[in-house]
Amino acid sequence: MAKKLNQFKAEQKRNSQKRIASNTYPKELIIVAEGDSWFDYPLKKDIIDYLRQKGYAIENHAKAGDTLDNMVYGSEYKKKGNIVQHTGPISLQTTLQSIKKLKPRFVLFSAGGNDIVGSDILGYLNHRNSKPDSLINKVIFQAKLKRMSKAISFFIEAVHKTRKSCDIIMDGYDYAKVNGKGYTFIFKNLVGPWILPSMGKKGITAKKDQEPIIKYFVDEFNGMLATLDQKYDYFHFIDLRSKFPKENEWDNEIHLKNKGYKKVSEMYHAKMKNILNQDPLIAFSDRLIAVE
Repeated sequence: MAKKLNQFKAEQKRNSQKRIASNTYPKELIIVAEGDSWFDYPLKKDIIDYLRQKGYAIENHAKAGDTLDNMVYGSEYKKKGNIVQHTGPISLQTTLQSIKKLKPRFVLFSAGGNDIVGSDILGYLNHRNSKPDSLINKVIFQAKLKRMSKAISFFIEAVHKTRKSCDIIMDGYDYAKVNGKGYTFIFKNLVGPWILPSMGKKGITAKKDQEPIIKYFVDEFNGMLATLDQKYDYFHFIDLRSKFPKENEWDNEIHLKNKGYKKVSEMYHAKMKNILNQDPLIAFSDRLIAVE
């Protein structure tokens, strides 16, 4: 199974590179992507894999586990003695260089999940034993959300400045599952879980308390993206909330199973069709470089 998955992912990447290298592929089918594990799910199929399978040519800069902060501002640094030097927004520069070179019709962006449910999540939670008015530290979370909105706006404007005739599409995830499942492969846990341990550290052990917390985080994040959708004509938000309500649709706490990512890829395709007022895969079917 592992071999077949690797072959599938490698084949989609090869075909995508062939399309890009042709120099004649329709711009409506060329995409530059930046993001996290929803666009780069190691050893498993993800949204980008399925879009490539359809016929899109995608240069993908996504990296599993990446943060919004790193994608936009950069988080790498060099240290010499007691002096540190920030290396700059390397990821953003790489993405913009691809946009400048390939002149894509669409840029897909998946970011923010690791910024919310990563190590920072502890800061958004109040300890149950402190008898708080709310288990969520809303002041800290809202301050974080404001910084995230600023970072996404920075990304949107940088992309638009680089290529005006380009639309940016981003989803806001669905409600994560607080089930203590991490990312496993061949029965071995490789990373995670991300949420349940943090809840446990704060004494938040009941499902009736955990689920409203996740709902608040995801709703607020999606609300922020919806606001940006209204602000920028060239930014488009896909709402995935409640699209995957069943626990068995999730691979672990924060990742969908293959079928889920295939469904999300269909929603990205539908959004692109809506923006173009036509199905580009049909309109340019005579110029598609088919999957081998």
